[in-house]
Amino acid sequence: MTNQRHSLRRSTTELTPWIVLSVAVFLGCTLYLRWAVPTADLSTVAIFLAVVSILASALVHFVVYSAQHVLAEVQRILDEESSRTDAITRIAVIGFSLLVSLVAGGLLIFGESLLELVVAVFLLAGMVAMSGTFIRNHVATRPLNRRERAACEIGSDQDIAFRVVTGQFGQTINGIAAGVFPAYKVILINEHSFEALDTKYIAMIAAHELGHVDENHAVISLVGTVVLTALSVLSLRYFVQYHWMLFLVTGSAVLVGRVVFAWTRRQLEYRADRYAAKLLEDPHQVANGLRALRDTRMAETADEQSPGRLYERAIRRIQHCWTRILSTHPPIDDRIAQIERLSRNAD
Repeated sequence: MTNQRHSLRRSTTELTPWIVLSVAVFLGCTLYLRWAVPTADLSTVAIFLAVVSILASALVHFVVYSAQHVLAEVQRILDEESSRTDAITRIAVIGFSLLVSLVAGGLLIFGESLLELVVAVFLLAGMVAMSGTFIRNHVATRPLNRRERAACEIGSDQDIAFRVVTGQFGQTINGIAAGVFPAYKVILINEHSFEALDTKYIAMIAAHELGHVDENHAVISLVGTVVLTALSVLSLRYFVQYHWMLFLVTGSAVLVGRVVFAWTRRQLEYRADRYAAKLLEDPHQVANGLRALRDTRMAETADEQSPGRLYERAIRRIQHCWTRILSTHPPIDDRIAQIERLSRNAD
């Protein structure tokens, strides 16, 4: 009962600002439209205003979350026992990244020529392409120890740097491949993964991430991220300039593109699983590793998955459906089923 109340309180705390802000934006847009176009029939544009309000609230929440993340990152750098020069350099990189992002956004919103729009897109592409460098420099990592190197031996003949994520970001079970350019590609495996999983399952994670690197999945993610970001900023531009038809077209393209991009990323996860099965020459090892990963995560989130009340279960079901549409990773059970089909075909 205590866990249910805590979950309800947390959900209410997370949703209340979003709802209040959406309602406030909706009322503001309605009043502005009534003032700007007194003859407009508000009933015909109510749904449109509601969608705009939700999108605006999402944008504000994204900006606030990003600002909190940046401030937390700066505080973490200052708290680390590193030299003042190193701290200043890393904070300067964060500041420069923010400046580039603002310049790109400004060009997309207020730029008048095609050249300005092209420059903005290239700036965004450069930011995303250098993500491997940002992660390497601004996420606390360390080299692999002897046991961890043995677990990741599958990638020893690859010219890829393996690092262990420590600190706050290392307390989950996860692996990530970052970087577009060969010199900056890096595979990160969270420290807790080595504590919670056997060596053979760590090898599965390493092989999976090597699949992302070897097949250049980061390039696909780069293109999709840049296109969606550019379309999002352009839709904001058309909204500011009162080009409603163009705003609807670009806004719809963003929504559809987000779904397509998520579907594409899920297919890349399937491809990385198949690559791991081929590299390890044992699909069963990949399937068993995914099962171990699923069981460990379920055990760690058992309290959050308690039955709860009817409306809590309904909210979780809605979130689950929404996640299946927009998540960049397929459900682990689907990945296991795909690998098992691959194993049966091989037999």
